[in-house]
Amino acid sequence: MSSASNRRKASAVALAVVGLAGLSLASAATLNLSGSTLAANTATVASCQPATTPVTVGFTTAFTVATSPSYKVASVQLKSVDAACAAKDVRVTLLGAGDAVLGEVAGKAATGTTTLASVPAGIAASAVEKVAVVISD
Repeated sequence: MSSASNRRKASAVALAVVGLAGLSLASAATLNLSGSTLAANTATVASCQPATTPVTVGFTTAFTVATSPSYKVASVQLKSVDAACAAKDVRVTLLGAGDAVLGEVAGKAATGTTTLASVPAGIAASAVEKVAVVISD
């Protein structure tokens, strides 16, 4: 009798395994996944500004008494911009403590000095700790 009992147990286990396998296949079939393509590539980006001539960043400020008396950033100036960068898009991000974004200004680069005057109002000159500059097509 133990032999018949073992066969029944083995059959029950085998049936359970087949049932679970079928269930997992059925579950996978309901995911409705479709194939897609993924592409990746790298490219060398040439700079329009020679490495030997760095762009320097300066500010003009204006004293404001409206909210709290202090100097506010009035414009951002990029100096020593190479002619190869002229007419390209330029974006300057003003960063404060902990690299918090204080504001951003954009425009077109010009040879020599580029002045970007559309600085968001209210940025205290003393709060600006860093700038990030990008010149692109």
